[in-house]
Amino acid sequence: RGSCSWHTMSILLEDTFEVKELDPEGKKFDLVSRAVMRSERHEMDCVMDFNVDVYPIDNGMRLVVAWAKTIDLDGKPSPEHFDKALCSGKKASLMDNFEYVTCGRVYKMDALQQQMQRIAVYISYGGLLQKIVGEPHDLKDF
Repeated sequence: RGSCSWHTMSILLEDTFEVKELDPEGKKFDLVSRAVMRSERHEMDCVMDFNVDVYPIDNGMRLVVAWAKTIDLDGKPSPEHFDKALCSGKKASLMDNFEYVTCGRVYKMDALQQQMQRIAVYISYGGLLQKIVGEPHDLKDF
């Protein structure tokens, strides 16, 4: 449902990614698949875990992926504790624009020595992992 044509203050980066490969190291968990994806606009690579029981994915799928510091449409910090109103549709949020939403933390950023001018951002969300590799100017706000 997401679209690259709308913007909000809380979006750090948004792009369309194509799933190039699923579970490259074999399937480790029944309900989780690891997708290797390539962006269309920013020349970024992303490896992301998906709960496929909730959101099935396939090779060749194109997904609009957005990263944000908050789900609040005005950019206010997200609440520290779970807010049932956000999931029930009683309160509008960034989640209303997407089919699959995760919440996590950046736990590491690395400059890649072998790839000049590329950095990797590592994110963990509920035991699932994500790695984004791109140019520093695209990932500077993480």
